Amino acid sequence: MGKRFTSRSSVQCTMAMAALFLVNSGCETPVSLPPEPHLTSIELLTNGESGTLIIGFEDGDGNFGLEQSDTTGVFCPSCPNHHNVFCNYQEWRNGEWTLVELDPELGQVPFFYRAPLIAPTGQNKAQRGTITVDLEPRYYLSSAWDTLRFSVFIVDRDLQSSDTLITASVTKP
Repeated sequence: MGKRFTSRSSVQCTMAMAALFLVNSGCETPVSLPPEPHLTSIELLTNGESGTLIIGFEDGDGNFGLEQSDTTGVFCPSCPNHHNVFCNYQEWRNGEWTLVELDPELGQVPFFYRAPLIAPTGQNKAQRGTITVDLEPRYYLSSAWDTLRFSVFIVDRDLQSSDTLITASVTKP
């Protein structure tokens, strides 16, 4: 199993004004979404050894994302919720999808990330946005298997998990 390093990986949480619902006027109908985060779309784009995950999401109470200073309590570096974007790597092995669990103690770094907090303003806190994860220097592990996919979910600041979406399968270069 190959090593996965995140030194050049980046996560961006982009919410354009058209995608982020900020209701500041009493004339507009407030957006009503459940408080738990929900994934609306997922796409894995590849280019050579590099890959990009594009994840659409919404969160009704607007508390998705972590600040750089969120490194204590349940967000401590060794805690399960230090990250808020979880991309589980799977390979097609012997006719079935197999989760490949990575062990940091062996120098393997899981595909887990921290998307930043972009707090909505106004009365309505509902968020809709896109999380872009650059998988560099490469998006796949070295192994005898040539087909992979990712199952992805996110967790908000209240530790509520979203549903899980799965990317289309891709063949390693």
